[in-house]
Amino acid sequence: MYKPIKIERDMKKVIILVAILAVSCKGLTILDEGSATLLLTISNESVVTKLSAAELPDTNSLNLIIWSESDTIYQGLYGAKPGELKVEPGVYFVELFSSRHTAPAFDSPSWGDFREITLSSGGVTPLELILSQINSGIKLVFSPEFTAKYSQYQPEIYSGNGASDYPGLGAAIYAYSESRYLYLKPGRFYARLKPLSESSAHIPLFSKTLIAKEMLEVAIGLAPGDSGALSGKITVDTTSMWKKDTVVIDGNDGSVQSKAIHTERLSEFEGMKIWVKGYIVGGDISSDTIRFTPPFVKASHMAIAADPSERLRVKCFGVNLPSGKIQDQFSLVAFPGNVGKRVWVKGTVVPSYLGGRGINPVTEVVVE
Repeated sequence: MYKPIKIERDMKKVIILVAILAVSCKGLTILDEGSATLLLTISNESVVTKLSAAELPDTNSLNLIIWSESDTIYQGLYGAKPGELKVEPGVYFVELFSSRHTAPAFDSPSWGDFREITLSSGGVTPLELILSQINSGIKLVFSPEFTAKYSQYQPEIYSGNGASDYPGLGAAIYAYSESRYLYLKPGRFYARLKPLSESSAHIPLFSKTLIAKEMLEVAIGLAPGDSGALSGKITVDTTSMWKKDTVVIDGNDGSVQSKAIHTERLSEFEGMKIWVKGYIVGGDISSDTIRFTPPFVKASHMAIAADPSERLRVKCFGVNLPSGKIQDQFSLVAFPGNVGKRVWVKGTVVPSYLGGRGINPVTEVVVE
């Protein structure tokens, strides 16, 4: 192993980048005028999927950025780092990454790490960067029966608000014959069937949240007894290295009013714009209370549930009533008699609205 080289500079603080040769790591040493030293080494986690060991990139091809709140010290390839950088003692940030992952893409695992360090005189500050996967992967496996039934649709995966009609992080078509993992930025992703014909509606499938390093395989098939007609149920069986999950999606997929989903299934469609059905149970919602009887004072929303007699806050969901035509026609302030009636609403399912999962914004409302 090479030892850090001390270089004297009058009235200047100097950082020297020196390659460290070791059996299991590559690295560099940052030397602050001999009085403060930062030792930076790179190692990697052992990452294994169900299929094969994931290959790590050559560390020399990684992107290295060292910066402070006021200045960028170095930005470039790790293998092309300079031999000398001039800095002042203080707080610095070090980031190492193989690529910036944004839109969904096949065969594109991203690796990296980020750390904050304080460089001060009079001591040695060691820092080890752990090279690990910083994005997630999803693989879909379709049964032959499912593929035949939905042959006039294309499976689509999107993250953020990235569906083709929701500008955002982008979407990717996942062909029925595809066998690779699609890599996504960690967070919530959405799956749906995109029709080949413009006259048909999209069919929502499910949504889930992935964390960094998580590789998720989802087996999708028809529920037992499905005739193969464009109705019935879809079974989603989810397994991964870290968890096992099963989601059953019935013929009510939320794509149109006649296929509105029940409120109990809102969590499956988080972030999706769908039709939901239930009963109006009250209004004037807070994080822990709902007013179930008139008079009501807030026209901007109402609460719905699967049962018209539901009184548990956790089983009631807030529905936004935007100002204008919808609020004028369905506000409980103006129409308190709507409590107890069956209702269909079209809007986006969100994890938090007025203290719980809800629907916001709403674009259509139909009261029985």
